[in-house]
Amino acid sequence: MLEPGTILENRYEIRKILGNGGSSRVYLAYDRETCRNRAVKELDRFSHGRIHTMEHGEADLIRKLQYPYFPEIEEVMEREGRCYIVMEYLEGETLAQVLERLGPQPWQQVVVWAKDMCLVLGYLHHCQPPVIYRDMKPANIMLQSGGNLRLLDFGAALELSGQETTVSLGTRGYAAPEQLAGESVDARTDIYGLGATMYHLLTGRDPCRFPCGQYSVRRWNPRLPRKLAGIVRKCTRSRPKERYSSCEALREALERI
Repeated sequence: MLEPGTILENRYEIRKILGNGGSSRVYLAYDRETCRNRAVKELDRFSHGRIHTMEHGEADLIRKLQYPYFPEIEEVMEREGRCYIVMEYLEGETLAQVLERLGPQPWQQVVVWAKDMCLVLGYLHHCQPPVIYRDMKPANIMLQSGGNLRLLDFGAALELSGQETTVSLGTRGYAAPEQLAGESVDARTDIYGLGATMYHLLTGRDPCRFPCGQYSVRRWNPRLPRKLAGIVRKCTRSRPKERYSSCEALREALERI
């Protein structure tokens, strides 16, 4: 772990730790050249070696993505067996922090956020090769002051270009059954994660403790629209073939509420 005051590449001064995810940590750093704050993600060198062929895999992937919902990468460096990704520092609150501060969100707002995330995930799924995000959850969605959403943390993302896909990553409660089982994943895997995210935002119940497949959102809030409850249920079906086939189809369903 980097201590406050540590200088990377004679440029980035570590100010404080922002988050710790086990095999990775994120720090707030001050860029002495540009006089701007940056986020620095520290990765254990071989933490994702079975998925990415090199330790820069996450940064390489984000660099390929030209979309306003993703953070910009400044540079990648190595130090003492660890990889550091320097990226745009995003100010705001994650939706997990919003939940903790305010509790369940109005269903109309959740629908707006979900439609935005359908656009983001749809963009990833239509990349060549397709990218499956695999870690959709409130903690990975940043809400900025203007109401814009940004998607964080591509450490679990996977390009479907023939790599081995039988590595179980993601977050229990949000990860689809096939993902936890180390089976093949596709767009419907992310649709499950988005459904679980909607479930949590609508009810305030963590799907790890209150599984989506066992409890309807209307159990916790009977005033939620039945159509919305049905959409969340379809997103989180255990069998991929019973979910929406694409984010476009899910977005169309949300538009009809």
